[in-house]
Amino acid sequence: MKIEVFCDHFNNANTYLITDNEFAVVIDPANNLKILDKYIGDLKLIAVLLTHGHYDHFKELRRLLKKHDVLCYMHKEAYKKINDVESSFAYAFGCNELTKIEEKNCVFVSDNQIINIGNFVIKVHYLPGHTNCCLTYEIENSLFVGDVVFANSIGRTDLTTGNSVSMMESLKFFKRLKKDYIIYPGHDESSTVNKLFKENPYFKNV
Repeated sequence: MKIEVFCDHFNNANTYLITDNEFAVVIDPANNLKILDKYIGDLKLIAVLLTHGHYDHFKELRRLLKKHDVLCYMHKEAYKKINDVESSFAYAFGCNELTKIEEKNCVFVSDNQIINIGNFVIKVHYLPGHTNCCLTYEIENSLFVGDVVFANSIGRTDLTTGNSVSMMESLKFFKRLKKDYIIYPGHDESSTVNKLFKENPYFKNV
C-alpha cells in the first residue's frame, strides 16, 4: 500500500490517496483534482472516504464524483452537512451555494463496520467530538483520523454538533489500541499513537 498526501492551499485539508498495483482510494477530496488524477493514472478509483462533513474536507467531492464512477463512504450525519452551506461551514470558505450530492452516490457507514473493496480492508471507527459525524478509517497500520486529533492538538469542539465530552471519550479510543499506528490527520503532519501520548498535551489525562 502506498500513501500520497496532497495539500495545495493553507485553507485546505489533507487529501490522501491510497493505492496498490490495481486500485486507488481517496480520503477527503479537498485539493486540486488535476494533480490527484495524475497520481491515480491508470489505476481504478474504487472509493472515496469522507472523514466528516466540513467543507474544507470535501470541496472537490462533487467534481470527483462527476468525473469518476465511484461511491463516497461517510457517516449519515455527514450527508446532511455536505448539502448545507451553514452546517458544513462552506460559507466560511466563500462558497454560498452547494450543488446537491445525491444519496445514491453515497454509502453510509457506522462504527466497527468493515469495508472490503478492491484489495483493501477498511475498518470504520466513529469518534465524535469535533462534529457528530467524525469517522476514522483504519487501513493496515494507518489511521486516517480527519479532525479528531493532530500531532500536537485535537479538533475544536465549539462548532455546530461539536461536543467536548464526546471528544474526551473518543480520545480514549487511542489508548485501547494494541499497536503503534501511523496517524494521518486532516491537517498538518502525520504522527503515531505513541507520539500522541508523549507529545500531545491533550493526551496527558486520557
